[in-house]
Amino acid sequence: MFEECVRPALTVRHVPAGHYLWCNDDAPRGWVGVRRGAVKLCMPGEDGRSITLCGFAGSWFGEACLLRQGARMDCDAVALHDLTMLTLAAPAFHRLRLESPAFSQFLLELMAERNQQLMRLISAQQCSHITSRVAQCLGALITPLNFPFPDAGQLNITQSELADFCRVSRSRFNEALLELERQDLLTVGYRSVQLKDVEGLRRYAT
Repeated sequence: MFEECVRPALTVRHVPAGHYLWCNDDAPRGWVGVRRGAVKLCMPGEDGRSITLCGFAGSWFGEACLLRQGARMDCDAVALHDLTMLTLAAPAFHRLRLESPAFSQFLLELMAERNQQLMRLISAQQCSHITSRVAQCLGALITPLNFPFPDAGQLNITQSELADFCRVSRSRFNEALLELERQDLLTVGYRSVQLKDVEGLRRYAT
């Protein structure tokens, strides 16, 4: 089925850093995967502020819009690095969904995982203690299906972008990072953060 259905329906696009993969309210063009680089997804929250998610190589997006007939993209997607994206055309996506039990099961697990991720993120962003908020937000970022690689905890994006993800100021974010590094939960590098204990970050409370 891969040779017959998937290969002819895959397109590859290279997106420079800072450029849009798509915009809110665009019609979906297919199921989108990140082959190389990182992407920022910005969704409007109920309070008018943007909710930011990050995706890295191995992440796939857009299945919810494809499954809802007539739905449009509900977020902006911006390349954080020079990025290579894959797009699986909608007809091939739906054929796989209908004809491949393994693919259908993967979609169910992916959507359940993403729902849990959003719940963790929303809960984390309610924390009044900044270090707890940063820890729990970073812990919510990594999920097994969206980040399947052994180095998934290596976040090669700026601290400014991560501060936006956690919805805290850059200065407060830096203070929280240093505290979490002292507790050996992560390591701060140049334009990168290595999450050493994702479960510990998720459970962090002060």
